[in-house]
Amino acid sequence: MWAVFFAFATLFLVCFGIGMMFTVYVCLMWSAMLGDQPEAAAMAAEGKAGAGLSTAELDQLAAVVVGAGVGPRGQECAVCLEEIEEGQAARVLPGCRHAFHRECADRWLAEHRECPLCRTVLCPPPPTPPPAAAQVQVVVA
Repeated sequence: MWAVFFAFATLFLVCFGIGMMFTVYVCLMWSAMLGDQPEAAAMAAEGKAGAGLSTAELDQLAAVVVGAGVGPRGQECAVCLEEIEEGQAARVLPGCRHAFHRECADRWLAEHRECPLCRTVLCPPPPTPPPAAAQVQVVVA
């Protein structure tokens, strides 16, 4: 009788231990995922996770016209699933460097703050400061 009890107790403890290890593993993976994108966690905390980019933020992102040796010619746009061809306007996203047709990227980014391909949260570059006024130096003799 005691042998059966110890067998079930041992089986229970082994299963419980495996369950605890799995729980710790999932928590560590979740923590690592949030740690890789601190700006995503900050936006989620502010309630802006679903908001897209403003027009001013879209204007700050790099846009190129695909030409001879310039831009992502031959790549497929993940939004419309068509090839990016020479002469078309394309947008290259900062960070992940994925490229899309400009119209497709703008339409997507107006609704979402992440890359449609890899889901990297976009933080547009800060606006360029206005040019500094010329400094005048007065020399008193």
